[in-house]
Amino acid sequence: MNKLVDLGNGLSFLQKQDAFRFGCDGVELANFVDGGPRDYAIDLGSGTGIITVLLAGKRKIRTTAVEIQAELCEVCRQNIQLNGLSALADVINCPMQRIGEKLPAGCADIVVCNPPYRKQGSGFKQQNEFIAIARHEVAVTLKEVILTAAYLLGTGGKFFTINQTERMAETFCLCKEAKLEPKKLQILTPNGTKKPHLFMLKCVKDGAEGLIVEREREVKVEVN
Repeated sequence: MNKLVDLGNGLSFLQKQDAFRFGCDGVELANFVDGGPRDYAIDLGSGTGIITVLLAGKRKIRTTAVEIQAELCEVCRQNIQLNGLSALADVINCPMQRIGEKLPAGCADIVVCNPPYRKQGSGFKQQNEFIAIARHEVAVTLKEVILTAAYLLGTGGKFFTINQTERMAETFCLCKEAKLEPKKLQILTPNGTKKPHLFMLKCVKDGAEGLIVEREREVKVEVN
């Protein structure tokens, strides 16, 4: 069953109730992306399309959603059509490791990914396949996400991602190995009394060294 959610700003979203439902991290990551109508973005592991809808609907960024699960691709297409974004957004049902069969190298200005946070075999694995794939590295690893982003971006292209703070060092190392230079870091806390739990990172393909660290802040859920 799908539930219709009002995102504000004239946007609506069908939320698949038995799948991994979007939360504050997807909204935060979409808000973290910088770009506009001249850019072409690829949303890796798009799920039902929250980031795709926000990038196309709010920023007018032409966006391709890439998702391995056919049923989620169909909901993503419905969300694109629901918001009148068919001229700005499309969906590819494909494992991201095989995206080279669908899209040429260096085709994107922006790649964004809200990846599975948990390594395979770590933590409690959800019984629901939709949720397991979204939360655990069942279908793709962090390294594969980053290598896919590097393939899709040309020099100067931007990669935006989010993850748990415990994977920050790993993410930095993998990005630098792939020539995605970390340029901006935003650390998030669930509230003012708890330790940071998430971070967002912007990288630039073949960029020069130099990292800006934003002031740590609490998670927000607003659709900016």
